[in-house]
Amino acid sequence: MHEHSFIEAIISPIENKENVIGVLLEVGELAGIEAEHLKEHLIEKSGWDVEVKPVESFVECGCGFEGRAEIRERLHDIVIFECPECSSIPEVLQGDKIKIVKIFYK
Repeated sequence: MHEHSFIEAIISPIENKENVIGVLLEVGELAGIEAEHLKEHLIEKSGWDVEVKPVESFVECGCGFEGRAEIRERLHDIVIFECPECSSIPEVLQGDKIKIVKIFYK
């Protein structure tokens, strides 16, 4: 259950967990878990209302390309991606993180 580590990383730093009723997350498409999959398992584990906002990737490549990465494959908790122009590995500027945007309390 690879989603367990993602869920624990979200829940563990939150203070007053017993008073939380919901969270808003930004989930990058290169983060290693799909937004809806994370949402489903976080709701199951926490009982909170969970809203996810998917974030597209933005990469910069040595070939001069700037834009969205081309995802080649999704594995257990890894996303394999490349530059859509030259197939090399670009630098990720956005879309590889999971962020807690807002926590809703009782």
